[in-house]
Amino acid sequence: MKTERTNNTANLTIVVLITLILFISTSVFASADDAKTKVKTVFSQVESSLIKLKQTNTLTKVNITDVLTKHLLPEVETKYFTYKVLNKNLAKVPDELKERFVHELSMQLINTYSNLLNKYTNEVINVGQSTLSKSGKMAMVDIAIVSKSKTNSAVVKLLQNNEQEWLFFDIEVEGISLLQTKQNEINASFNRLGVEGTLLHLQKINQKANEG
Repeated sequence: MKTERTNNTANLTIVVLITLILFISTSVFASADDAKTKVKTVFSQVESSLIKLKQTNTLTKVNITDVLTKHLLPEVETKYFTYKVLNKNLAKVPDELKERFVHELSMQLINTYSNLLNKYTNEVINVGQSTLSKSGKMAMVDIAIVSKSKTNSAVVKLLQNNEQEWLFFDIEVEGISLLQTKQNEINASFNRLGVEGTLLHLQKINQKANEG
């Protein structure tokens, strides 16, 4: 009788463990799928808007920037991106200037995307595999930008916020990280121009880009 009760307890424990493992696995896959869905949604909106601009001969840098500001910028974790770009220089930035850096560096990100898409010629953006970091808080989604002559590979990186939403924070094109590139640029600028000089430099670059 005691042996039977022990076996039942052991079996129940195994069932609970298997159920828990399946639940965790399902949650992980669902989360990875959510990240992939976010990338598909955003890039589909951008692609559709670019096609309309192309068809109406209004594919200008200003209009491309407007498209990205509307569809991409709201889905970017701008504060995380900015603080990662500033890196060790963040400690040098006074609290009253941090939001201004967030704004200017967010515009730098949008302008970088705008430069990449300025010569859009009906490329197709295919969204591929999505993988999660060990913590489950970051996702990497493969994309391929396919044209008639070549295919460019990229990896979009997303971060899960406290509301369980997936937000963009970096993109690697052919292995080159946008965040890392900007981090190197800003580090050199801080060494050369200091905090306020760097902020002014960013403002001038963004102003010039908007005028173009």
